[in-house]
Amino acid sequence: MRIRHNNRGITVLELTIVTVVIAVIASLAIPQFGKVMERLKLKTAGRDVLSAMRLARSAAVSQKDQFGVYFDYYQNEYVLFHDVANLSSFTYDYGSDSVMLTNALPKRVNLGYDTFPNSAVIFRPNGSAASSGHVLLYSYSYGDEYLGLMAVDVLASTGRVKLLSDDYYFGEN
Repeated sequence: MRIRHNNRGITVLELTIVTVVIAVIASLAIPQFGKVMERLKLKTAGRDVLSAMRLARSAAVSQKDQFGVYFDYYQNEYVLFHDVANLSSFTYDYGSDSVMLTNALPKRVNLGYDTFPNSAVIFRPNGSAASSGHVLLYSYSYGDEYLGLMAVDVLASTGRVKLLSDDYYFGEN
C-alpha cells in the first residue's frame, strides 16, 4: 500500500508575497478614495441645494405665495424661507421672513458665488423666479487640490432649476 503526499499546499513565503502585493495596491488606492469621497460630498451638496430650490418653487406654487432660498457666505449655509416681508423687493429679510430650513454645507464644500440679487432667489406663485442666475459650489482637498465645481442654475421665466457640474463649464463631456 502506497501513501501519497499532497504537495499542493501554500507555503509561508507565497502567502507573504501575496500579502505584500495586496498591501502595496491598497496603499496606492487609499489616497484616491479620499478624493472620491470629497467629490461625492460636493455632488451631494449640489443636489441638496437643487432640492431646496425645487422645494421653494413647489411651495410657492402650492401655497400661492413667494418662497425663496438665501445663500449665506459667512456661515457657508443656505436658508429656505417663506417671503412674508417686503414682497416687492425679492430679498431675504433676516428676522422678518419665515425660515423653513437652514442647511450648512459639509466641510471643504464652499459657496463660490451667486448671480442672484442680494444672494437670494425668490419663486413667485406662478412658479417663475424673480431673476435668472446660478450659485456655484466648489471643493478643495486637504492639500488645496481642486476637486470640482457644481452649479445650480435657475431660469427666471419658467423657474426651472438645473444642476450643472464642471463638465458643463470646462467642456469635459
